[in-house]
Amino acid sequence: MNTDKFERTRHIRYFTNCLQSLPEQYTAADTNRLTLVHFCVQSLDILGCLPTHPNCCGNVDEEVILDNQAIIEWIYGLQTIPTLTENNDDDSATYIGGGFKGGTYLGDIASCRKDDIDCPQQYSIVEGEEEVGQHPYDHSHLAMTYVAICTLLALGDDLSRVHKTAILQTLQSLQKEDGSFMAISSNNCNNEQNEEKEDDDCDLRFLYTAISIWYLLKSTDSDNDDNPIINIETATNYILSCITWDGSLGLTPGREGHGGSTFCGIASLFLMSVLDDVMNREELKGWKDDLIRWCVSRQYTLHETIYSNTIEHDGSTNQVAGMCGRPNKLEDTCYSYWVGGTLHLLNEAHLLDGWALRDYVLSCQSTYGGFGKLVGAMPDVLHSFYSLAWLSLSVEQGCCEEEEEEEEEDEYVNDIDNDDKGNEQTSKAYNNERRRQVDESLHQLPRLDCALGICSKRIHALQKRQER
Repeated sequence: MNTDKFERTRHIRYFTNCLQSLPEQYTAADTNRLTLVHFCVQSLDILGCLPTHPNCCGNVDEEVILDNQAIIEWIYGLQTIPTLTENNDDDSATYIGGGFKGGTYLGDIASCRKDDIDCPQQYSIVEGEEEVGQHPYDHSHLAMTYVAICTLLALGDDLSRVHKTAILQTLQSLQKEDGSFMAISSNNCNNEQNEEKEDDDCDLRFLYTAISIWYLLKSTDSDNDDNPIINIETATNYILSCITWDGSLGLTPGREGHGGSTFCGIASLFLMSVLDDVMNREELKGWKDDLIRWCVSRQYTLHETIYSNTIEHDGSTNQVAGMCGRPNKLEDTCYSYWVGGTLHLLNEAHLLDGWALRDYVLSCQSTYGGFGKLVGAMPDVLHSFYSLAWLSLSVEQGCCEEEEEEEEEDEYVNDIDNDDKGNEQTSKAYNNERRRQVDESLHQLPRLDCALGICSKRIHALQKRQER
């Protein structure tokens, strides 16, 4: 499509439509439906069009209405019922299985009761509530719990119905001795689900979601300040064990470095407030430089930028300026955020060719709204969210600053003829207008927002509300 305009209205309609219905290709992601909602809601938040009050419908556009409360109620319906277990070492009791699942694929779990023969179940008691039925496969998942809390905050919910104690104690039970985290917590205390196994899903993705959950709930609940919940030292050591020979981070120790796992590791260090300390360690001297070099090298080189309304010179090339996740791979819009966000957290985003990267992301806009992973690809909610997140980041840390004053100093070189001069003026006006549209349409995301993947202003608003 024509990329001379940031299609804000199209993007708003795209995400609100996706909240109501999705193409059949998304059927395979039914168990992760909460993640799809997260991408849509966070994108609308970045675009600045979520209703400010959770109990109202917001007129996003003349034709679009978003019902915050309906989404909030649906998310709370995905909260699992935790099991209270006795500790063999002392008389204390802790929860397991606290959190959220990814969708309604198990049916109406809340309707299960002791006398329901057709509902396979076990039983758990939740802080004084009556015994209720519990489906044996009603497991909480770290990634789903993370996106549930992020989405509730974006929608203006106060998290008063989130079982924070159960979730934080579940986090504790999921951390392994090496500092990593298992992804799933079973409610069944008899199946030894939480014992460490070599085939468990334990990598930087789930460490990151665990640290984010801990940070979000710690930030909104002062009652947990005295309990560290997670072992920061072992979590930090696990992240460092994933460093590869080229400075990036693999998902697990010994695996190839990747843009997504690198972001997860660096963002986790930032949220644990140890990033600066780690980067200054004597035994890690030189790692930061290697990491920055690896991230910057993920951007394709632009030999010469050619727009649709500029003259093409003989022998010129139009190589894309997107980001790839690993060496020798194709560019992909989501890595604009994963790799660009990593540099953002390191305060080094200015080393990127910011305008070229933004131009590439904008060229992936779809006529339907949203963004594809490549130029001309169909849009999807994941790449659309991360494209918007990068566009928002790019106007915050100065990575797209240009000395436009210099353009007026040398009013064109004498060799340029009048036709070339007119085309150059048109191109500059085109670029400036597009940059202005993007800057005015997106909220700016600071480092904390980048690390959490949400607008942290929601957290601060919640903290002020609780202080009153």
